[in-house]
Amino acid sequence: MDKPFQSYENLVAKLRDEKKLSIPDEARVISLLKKHSYFSLVSGYKTLFKQANGTYQPGATIEDLLALFEFDNELRDIFFHAIQIIEKHIKSLLSHAFVEKYGDHQSAYLNPNNYHFIVASQADTYARCAAVKRLVQTFEGKVRPPFEQKYIEHQWKHHNNVPLWVAIKAVTLGTTSKMYSLCTQDVQAAVSKEFPVISEHQLVGMLDFLTRVRNVCAHNERLYDFKAGTKRAIQALPLHAQLNIGKTKNYYRKGQNDLFAAVVCFKYLLSSEEFQKTISKIKTEIDQLCQKTKLIQENKILSCMGFPPNWLDVLTF
Repeated sequence: MDKPFQSYENLVAKLRDEKKLSIPDEARVISLLKKHSYFSLVSGYKTLFKQANGTYQPGATIEDLLALFEFDNELRDIFFHAIQIIEKHIKSLLSHAFVEKYGDHQSAYLNPNNYHFIVASQADTYARCAAVKRLVQTFEGKVRPPFEQKYIEHQWKHHNNVPLWVAIKAVTLGTTSKMYSLCTQDVQAAVSKEFPVISEHQLVGMLDFLTRVRNVCAHNERLYDFKAGTKRAIQALPLHAQLNIGKTKNYYRKGQNDLFAAVVCFKYLLSSEEFQKTISKIKTEIDQLCQKTKLIQENKILSCMGFPPNWLDVLTF
C-alpha cells in the first residue's frame, strides 16, 4: 500500500519534515485534521501552496490551507443559494407552461407522447426515447404510492391527482433540467422568453451546467477550481464577447466550462438585485481570503476560478 494508515502525529511529522510545512502549534494541526480530515483539508487544498519540488512555500502553515478551505466552503454556500433561486424559478415557469398546454392531470407529464424525441439521427432519437422513459419513471416514483413527501400524499388522497406544479417540487434540478431539454419547442420557448437574450437551446445547456455545479456544492466537493468538460460547456453568450480573452478551439478561454461560467449563467438567470448580491458576496470572500493568507494573490485565485481580471467591470454593465 503506497498510502497506509498513519496516526495524526505521523501526519503532522510528514507535513513538517517531508513537506516542509511550518508547524508552530502541533496541537492546532492535529485538532484541524480531526475536524476536517487530512484528505479534505490538506490533500484537497495544498496545490496553491506547493512548490515545484513538492514542498510547501516558505512560511506556509496549516492556517493558509484552512483559509482556502473555508473560502471554498463559503463559495459553495453562495453558489448553492443562487442556483436554488434559479431552480425554483425554472420549476415554476416550466410547470406552468407544460400544464397550460397539456392540462393539470398527472397523466399529462406521465405521457411520453407529450415530449419531443424525434431528432435528426436515429441514434439520437433512440437516446431521447430512453431519456423520456427515465423521466416518466422518475415522476412515477414520486406521485404513486408509497409516497416520500406529505404534500404529494395529500394531493393523492384528497384529489386523486398530483399536478405538475406539485410534483416538480419533489424532483431534483437535474430532473427538471432533463425535463426542460425533452419538452417540445413551444413549451421551452414559453420558459426561455422570461430570460432576455437566452434561446431555448442555450437554456438547456445552462441548466445542465448549473446542475453539475449544484451537485458539487451539495456534496461538499472542491468548487473554486471547478471545470466541466467541453461537451458540458455553456454556449457562447453576448457577455463572453466583452471579456476580451480570446478563444481556443472555438471556446472562450474563460466563462464556458469553469466556475465563471456559472456566474455568467447567474447574470442571465437571476434578477438584477439577486445577481448583484451574489457577486458582492463572491467579491467579499475573495478579499477575505487574500487577507487571511498572503500566499495567494487575487489574480491567482481568480485565474483558478476561471474569472477574468476585469470580471466585475464586465458583470456590472
